Amino acid sequence: MNSNHLQEQGLLPTNQIQLPISDTNNNSNQLNRIKPDIINNTSNNQYLAININYPSTFINDVGIYHEVIDKESIDITRDVECFDDNITTDIYAQSPLFFINRNIIKIPKKVEYVLRRFIPKKLLKEIHPDIDVAVELCLMFTTQLTSTYFERLDNPEKDGWKSLHAEYLRELLSLNPMTYKDVITALEHPTKQGAIIECDHESIIRKKNYYYRFGEAYIGKGIVSYHLQTKEAQRLLNKHFIRVSGKSQSNPIVKNLIQFYEDVSLPTIDQIWEEGDRLIKLNYKTKKGKLLKKLGKHARSYFINEYSFIEDSIKIFNYLTEDGLMFPEVGSEKSGGRIVDSFTLMPSWIRQIIKINGEAIVEADYSCLHPNIAIGLYGGKKEYLTHSDLAVEMSTDVNIIKLEHLSFFNKKVWQMKESPLYDYYKKNEPYMLKSVIAEKYSSEFKHNITSRRLFAKEVKIMTEVVEVLNKEFIYVGYVYDALICHPSDANKVKEVMDDVILKQGVKTTVKLSNDKKNKPVVVKLKESKSDLDNIKSARSNVEGDKKYIKVDANLINFNDEIRSMVLEKINNGDEVIFEDAIIEFKDKQTINDKVFRIYDNINPKLIYVLESYILNPLIY
Repeated sequence: MNSNHLQEQGLLPTNQIQLPISDTNNNSNQLNRIKPDIINNTSNNQYLAININYPSTFINDVGIYHEVIDKESIDITRDVECFDDNITTDIYAQSPLFFINRNIIKIPKKVEYVLRRFIPKKLLKEIHPDIDVAVELCLMFTTQLTSTYFERLDNPEKDGWKSLHAEYLRELLSLNPMTYKDVITALEHPTKQGAIIECDHESIIRKKNYYYRFGEAYIGKGIVSYHLQTKEAQRLLNKHFIRVSGKSQSNPIVKNLIQFYEDVSLPTIDQIWEEGDRLIKLNYKTKKGKLLKKLGKHARSYFINEYSFIEDSIKIFNYLTEDGLMFPEVGSEKSGGRIVDSFTLMPSWIRQIIKINGEAIVEADYSCLHPNIAIGLYGGKKEYLTHSDLAVEMSTDVNIIKLEHLSFFNKKVWQMKESPLYDYYKKNEPYMLKSVIAEKYSSEFKHNITSRRLFAKEVKIMTEVVEVLNKEFIYVGYVYDALICHPSDANKVKEVMDDVILKQGVKTTVKLSNDKKNKPVVVKLKESKSDLDNIKSARSNVEGDKKYIKVDANLINFNDEIRSMVLEKINNGDEVIFEDAIIEFKDKQTINDKVFRIYDNINPKLIYVLESYILNPLIY
């Protein structure tokens, strides 16, 4: 009996789980790396280094296994917008996690108690004669819905439904082919608090699976860790992980990430709070336009406007990292094979304070990537399109342009026509637009074909970049169309990214988060007003030999789109002047920095951006 069969039967000790013999040495070394050196990261003021010197363990808490076969295991992709405020896109938000203890799963509060106390023993014994085994199989099912908890944190209007394929559930709970149905029956049993799960019981062959969600009593009550005790549940979990991780091992980006994790340090919870407090004081907004705020002891209903709460971001951070890092998972063809890991799903403002070998990270990302890919794929003529240039040409807020571009090419034709971008492309790129629309009508994937092609091209580009960098022993973090690197590698990463994308026929360039020029520069935005002397919000002040302007902290802008616009201008060689300034807060506290004034038809209200944020946003 070979070792693979022994693994699947649960007859190998847990510390002897092996990978396929074809690449045992390389892959086992990789699998042994991803293990945090800590469990409790609540108060230590040092960064949390990831130790890779002893065997890691793992669990799939919200796993979706994508078979590389004609039919997909899951037919509807998940939206990761709740985990990452950088982008909204169709990729899976379920991945196996590498844990210090491989038998830990994440489950909703109260569910175990209800299963043992209120679900009829007859129903549990239909699952398995041993009640403990039956309960744990039910808990394993509930892990598939835990990601919906975080979706609702981000958007309380979300209803929590999630598609699960029957074949996937059958494999996950594979004691026998009907086990998963018996589990569902038990979880749907009505109790005084309501059923643990609900199902829509509506499916369409090859188009729609059953959708499931937690009952109202469980959907928003929090997530807790649970240690599986029965050998049967542990064995199923190990089998599941082997299936999920096996198909990712040959992926170049995944191999790169496992090397990258060796040098990464995570912030402590104290450091995250400190960072959050600083951002709140500076009126930081996420890329969804939500102000960062503390929830404190208030109910969410206390707040009238939409906010992004530090507490929610920390919950997501803990979920993704507290028991280990995710094993990177390769998405389906619908997502172009994008990779998902702990850092892609992490709130971006927290991701920016991780460190690589003790140094603040540098992020290298392509400017306006998908629109430029579309121009290349569909016969467009424009080169080096940027959001800011398009915003000026359309006299539209650059934030609107960027948000629209996130979804424009994935929309149905009638939805595209309602977008403010449609008229621009109709006027400036008529051939490209006609090609996109024609393909949406003719493809078997309908309107989704465009995004599938854009994602696939993006992944092809990023894969080649990573392979080139790895040949020079440079290992990088991955966030879809951006890479995270050590400051000493930043220029090389940019050079390779710029070179590869041109070879791939896409005309755009890379921005570095610490991008600096040798000379002080100032951007003169198109149609900017040059007479700013009478602006009352800026007052002159002289201290020592320097002349400062005093700036109300409320006028400081931390919008990443504005920052990207300024960096794009800098990269284009335009001049930008940063003035010495004293930033004044309501509590009379002040800080010294340099500021750049923005006052134009796109931003008709005077705003300032800090030099330190433009050139090194990671300190904010």
